[in-house]
Amino acid sequence: MTLQTALIVAGIVLLLLVVAYNQWQIRKARRPRALQPEDDLPPMREPVVSPVVKPEVSAKLHEPSPEHQVERREPTLSASPLDAAAVAAGMAASSADADEALADEVAIAAAPSSAHAAAGKPVHAEEASAELHDAADHGEHAEHAEHAEHAERTEPIKPRQEAAPAQAAQPEPVALDGQPAPAVIDPLIDCIVPLHLERKSSGDRILPLTGRLRRAGTKQVHIEGLRAEANAWEPVTAGHQYEDLQVAVQLANRGGALNALEFSEFVNAVEALAEALDASAELPDMTETVANGRELDAFAASCDVQLGVNVISDGAPWSAAYVQTVATQDGLVLSRDGTRFTRYQANAEGVQRALFTLQFGDTNFLRDDLTAKAGRQITLLLDVPSAAQATKPFKTVCEYGYSLAQRMGAQLVDDNMRPLSESSFVAIFGQLQTLYDKLEARGMPAGSAVTLRLFSL
Repeated sequence: MTLQTALIVAGIVLLLLVVAYNQWQIRKARRPRALQPEDDLPPMREPVVSPVVKPEVSAKLHEPSPEHQVERREPTLSASPLDAAAVAAGMAASSADADEALADEVAIAAAPSSAHAAAGKPVHAEEASAELHDAADHGEHAEHAEHAEHAERTEPIKPRQEAAPAQAAQPEPVALDGQPAPAVIDPLIDCIVPLHLERKSSGDRILPLTGRLRRAGTKQVHIEGLRAEANAWEPVTAGHQYEDLQVAVQLANRGGALNALEFSEFVNAVEALAEALDASAELPDMTETVANGRELDAFAASCDVQLGVNVISDGAPWSAAYVQTVATQDGLVLSRDGTRFTRYQANAEGVQRALFTLQFGDTNFLRDDLTAKAGRQITLLLDVPSAAQATKPFKTVCEYGYSLAQRMGAQLVDDNMRPLSESSFVAIFGQLQTLYDKLEARGMPAGSAVTLRLFSL
């Protein structure tokens, strides 16, 4: 009897131990723990887009999820439903839009980044004048170009608007007289090298080969392809087929003319691209190209005019903090380096462009102590070639200068501290008209895209 009781007790104890062990294992499994390095987790990777994407696959990739799809019905003039042909056309347009959007993403992913930024020098107030000053050398005016460059990098913040409907497909460029319409490249300021392809080539194949075709020294390089469907040149884009290519290097900018070293760098990059694409390149003569660059640089130097007027205090000096407050309230935008404020104005296409800048001596509004910094002179500087004549930029500068003078207890003067009179304005307008006519005769009106490229770094 004693042995039987002992066995029963031992069995009960063993059963309790098993139950307790199981409970301990369950609690241990549920207990949260820190993620260990040895945990076998799948790596995180960026989505990979195939360089060749079929339209139907592209449309599926960009198709919104079911929960976000909202049926959209266009208003019609009749009560009858859309016929099958209209529905088919709409589906084809949607697929084409999706394919073009995906092609843009592939182009951005395939194009190598170009790490170059031109750093300008601050323009001192004593360099601004109410009279026109022709530059003796185009390269000497590189410091005056900084405000034009910063205008591209410091666009004013636009107010937030309500969500707009999906953007419609951009129309193809219209060819004139049956000739391809250039997109960016312009024979007025570019040295153009045609590349004749033996067979059609896609943008997906071309883009990875253009890593060296970004800049040649300090000169910009552009590459465009001819699309037979649109009979137009366009920047090479993934997903498009091209009959021919053209590569161009800018002949001159505010850094000077294209030199022999930059030309050689450009030609070597073009030859490498032609070899990779089995294309034939029509290379120009170096001596002639460099001479054309120098001639264009000399012309640009004769037109590279900076026009300035000054607002001088009639009483006590102004603090930099006060000048900053006035400029900000007037809608001027501080440059990234903090040395000037810029007034922007929309051009005919609605794009905001720099019109003129405001400087307060050598004040840096980002680094200086604005309460301690003081002065009696504000300079308004107009970059004449970069402002379209139709906007009447000098008139705008003078009107703003008079507004500042009235509000701040000051007067508008030239660099010789002489008040600007009506006769001086008439003389300045006459000289400006001569300059505008000179640019127009060259085919580069002030403020146009080609002129902005020429008078930039």
